Amino acid sequence: MALADHSSTRIAYVAETSFGVTPATPTFKTFRTTRAAGLRSNKTTVTSDEIRADRNVPDEPMVGLDVTGEYPVEMSYGSFDDILEGLLFGTWATNVLKNGVTRKSFTFEETRELGATDSFSRFPGVMVNQGQFTVNAREKIMATFSMMGESEELDDAIITGATYTAANAKPILTASANIAALAVAGLDPAPKVRSLGFTINNNLRVRPVVGALHSEEFGAGRCDVTGTSEMYFQSNELYQAVLDHGGGALSFVAGAATNEKYRFTFPKIIFLDGTVPTGGNTDDVMVSIPWRAVYDPTEGCSVKIERAVA
Repeated sequence: MALADHSSTRIAYVAETSFGVTPATPTFKTFRTTRAAGLRSNKTTVTSDEIRADRNVPDEPMVGLDVTGEYPVEMSYGSFDDILEGLLFGTWATNVLKNGVTRKSFTFEETRELGATDSFSRFPGVMVNQGQFTVNAREKIMATFSMMGESEELDDAIITGATYTAANAKPILTASANIAALAVAGLDPAPKVRSLGFTINNNLRVRPVVGALHSEEFGAGRCDVTGTSEMYFQSNELYQAVLDHGGGALSFVAGAATNEKYRFTFPKIIFLDGTVPTGGNTDDVMVSIPWRAVYDPTEGCSVKIERAVA
């Protein structure tokens, strides 16, 4: 019997029309990720408290079965547009995506090569709970998409009529070569940034019901957008903005080719409890500022992503 290698695993997904229902003849899209096994089933069990004269535990019944996991990715143009829709509860309109209230679910499939007969793990009813993005100097632009799914189904063959679209081959984006037009709260000149990270959290929750192991369609909390920026200390202006409980807009462009770039915009951020960290003789003076993006009435959102940017 053949043994599986993570190096030959294929991750693919297809959008669902109805939550938890895989299309009949799905056209799967191959998913670019750095992790071969992202999703997994999580059993919830309870231990019987029944008293026995022989002191043994009589049973350990299963009472719930959920799917969670995450896929780390190296950001590239056009590779994750569907996932970004799922993350923002929105739909691309004229190459603009804003956080909204439109739910989107997927069926994910992890295929492990075993020779003549492969192993398939399918996860219907997958929604994007959270996206964590990091833009660090001299590193790749990274994101981690945390997922929640309804269930897991095992198989040894593809779904009848299923097809698979190869992932694009767009280059991996880096913070060194592919970031431009960085603007922070209207400060002029723009601060010199060493690292920028932000998280978009949908605060999904399971909805257990009597008569089923699996959750109903997940509940959704607020779209919570937070981040942290680490910037070189150049003057009092930036730290004064922290003390004044200031903020403004934060935006940057990420991309490697004309018309194949994204612009991330947080129209209204508020600086939180920033600080000038202590350091030694060989350290630069930095300003570390956590921030929260809040609703901007002009844009009608907390976060906006534009694609096909020149």
